[in-house]
Amino acid sequence: MKKIFSFDAETDGLWGQAFAISAAVYEDGTLAATFTAYLGPDGVTDSWVKENVLPKLGDLAVTHADYDAMLASFAKFYLGNKKDAEVIAHMGVPVEAKVLLDMHARGLIGDWDGPFPFLDVASVLKARGEDPTSVDKYNERNGLMAHRSEVVGLTPHHPLYDSIAAAIAYMHLMQ
Repeated sequence: MKKIFSFDAETDGLWGQAFAISAAVYEDGTLAATFTAYLGPDGVTDSWVKENVLPKLGDLAVTHADYDAMLASFAKFYLGNKKDAEVIAHMGVPVEAKVLLDMHARGLIGDWDGPFPFLDVASVLKARGEDPTSVDKYNERNGLMAHRSEVVGLTPHHPLYDSIAAAIAYMHLMQ
């Protein structure tokens, strides 16, 4: 199986700026590396995010003081792990696409450092006749998360959980 680089961001509303980013890198179906960055809840104004996302982040520690520093750290992880990987996200537009665009606009990744192609797990689910809006439903129905130690203590809307869940669904769908 190919190397998979799956990432997820949590944003202040669907079109807002990211305040948390995570990534999971799988090699031959095994978790090889992870990344998580968090700015904290200050500055989050969207009521849906306050109600549905922030409580899922639990005791996640603040890792960066500002968006630019968080992007710089993620860009370093991305560039160090994307080589020979299929870069994926679940419903990656607009949220994860904006993270990539912001990294490029700040000169953190170059013109040819984008994921080519940027693969969306939602399209694969749709092509297989599945609900494209939920990797969780697919994973649950196929019993894919029950024995995954890498998700212990994580829940949906935590960006690391979402990165892992998307990767697990994608790997299963692509077998």
